Amino acid sequence: MNPEFIALDAGRIASSLSPSASFRIEVTPAIDSTSSALKRRAAAGDIDRVVIAAETQSAGRGRHGRAWIDQPGGSLLFSLGWRPGGDAAGLAGLSLAVGVAVCRTLEAQGLSGVRLKWPNDVLHNHCKLGGILVETVTGDGGLSVTLGIGLNVLLDEALRASIAAPVTDLTAAGWRGDRNRLLAALLDQLDAALTRFAVAGFGPFRADWVARHALHQRNVRIWRDGQEIAAGRAIDVDADGALLIQTPAGVRRLVSGELTLRPG
Repeated sequence: MNPEFIALDAGRIASSLSPSASFRIEVTPAIDSTSSALKRRAAAGDIDRVVIAAETQSAGRGRHGRAWIDQPGGSLLFSLGWRPGGDAAGLAGLSLAVGVAVCRTLEAQGLSGVRLKWPNDVLHNHCKLGGILVETVTGDGGLSVTLGIGLNVLLDEALRASIAAPVTDLTAAGWRGDRNRLLAALLDQLDAALTRFAVAGFGPFRADWVARHALHQRNVRIWRDGQEIAAGRAIDVDADGALLIQTPAGVRRLVSGELTLRPG
């Protein structure tokens, strides 16, 4: 653990928020998954603007059911509940808009070179810095969304070695700060992003997302369930957040999959 470790504290986070931001913030030392906890709660009540943050997760989740690996105090792990006020069809591109909000926050904290990889990875120097998981849940309050965000803050060598993909953390990227203030800054940025998304969808975020796409104009392969489903040059995302790739047969539109570089 970082010798300068400062525990997450709901009061400190709340006091660092801008006056216009209003969240119900909870912090727990350990949990199975912050997003799973919100989803359970949504079945019986309102999770709009509820934030659950944890020092560690025993069953953290990424996309496609993958495990999110962390060590206590070495990450920033939280989920935010949001009631969008519409149906699931209006949420297309939300995870990409959230990615833009995360990048804007880190850039404002002095970090340069933060990039995004479609559809939900946050990168630095082509290594994974964090991830975003957007899920919908229907309960007594209607349709809600859980926005799960995980950022690596300080990973030891043993944990790095246990993760198959190249990873990095905020400390290695040059960030020096307080996780409480960072979480407050992320919530401020998400507050503004969700307000704008509710009115205009992904469109206003599209140019900013493309400008930060680590694989823009690169040759890529797209995989689903372990099978390659497409290959071509990543040229854009559309107004719904779908990836557009140029293939010999024309432009293909992909709404899900895993993106990897293709040689050549």
